[in-house]
Amino acid sequence: MSDYRNTQKKDWMITAGLLMLFISLLVVGAIWLVPQYFILFLVLGIASIFLLVRWHNRTFAYRCSNCENEFEISALVNFLSPHGIDKEGGWKYLKCPKCKTRNRARVIARV
Repeated sequence: MSDYRNTQKKDWMITAGLLMLFISLLVVGAIWLVPQYFILFLVLGIASIFLLVRWHNRTFAYRCSNCENEFEISALVNFLSPHGIDKEGGWKYLKCPKCKTRNRARVIARV
């Protein structure tokens, strides 16, 4: 039995909700903290980004579009690699550890 499944609407709704919460907190933090506590705002913003990437790394994995290999990536690669959304769902431009090709790997959810 696989440890992964295709992403569902619920996964995208949770991700969108967390992104909206993150952006809202950044805007509110910018309004209230930047004038007097810029360093605190900067630290909280970086910590928030770190937590968001960490959550994404624990929740999702990737499937190579060339060989169908399912694999996970490090948080640093997750943060730095290009990604996007198309009609088939989310993708990230990654190098597959099995076939060694660079392509758009599909986002899949961990079970």
